[in-house]
Amino acid sequence: MEIYLIRHTAPAIESGICYGNSDIDVADTFEEEVAAIRTKLPQGNFDVYSSPLQRCSKLATALFGEAVTTDARLKEMDFGNWEMQPWEAIDRKELDDWANDFVLAKVPGGESYEQLYTRSMELITELMEKDKDAVLVTHGGVIRSILAHATNTALADSFDLKIQYGRISHLHVENEDIKVIFYNS
Repeated sequence: MEIYLIRHTAPAIESGICYGNSDIDVADTFEEEVAAIRTKLPQGNFDVYSSPLQRCSKLATALFGEAVTTDARLKEMDFGNWEMQPWEAIDRKELDDWANDFVLAKVPGGESYEQLYTRSMELITELMEKDKDAVLVTHGGVIRSILAHATNTALADSFDLKIQYGRISHLHVENEDIKVIFYNS
């Protein structure tokens, strides 16, 4: 079984703003980014799943038409009270407390990285049970957590895996073993 993970294109938001679960639109470069992704798309018959957030759903529809299933488990991490706030405006103590254990600590009003990982892997497990090739159009945090699982990388170390906008990662699943063929292509 093959699973392809596609990160959404550049979002229309200025740098330095905390966002995750917010429904940010795509940047003006969307059409050019879609054209570049099309040149790298896998060939085959895939079930296509997307985060319901528009930066993913617009990409999924542009690439695969209407045959896309949205799944909330593919959403980016919920940064709760911090959503859409400049990072520099977030209470320093709250930010430091979270950063000291970002895997298990919940963002105030949001979720932890471990919760994101758990919901992401729940979907991957369901897909593995279906044993049908799939494409997931999703976010950097979701892709990073899945790649961490596939590479036996501790979640605390997974931010060494840089996931760029509009890039594809390829996983091969055999006998419940997930192998990374490539990432960030």
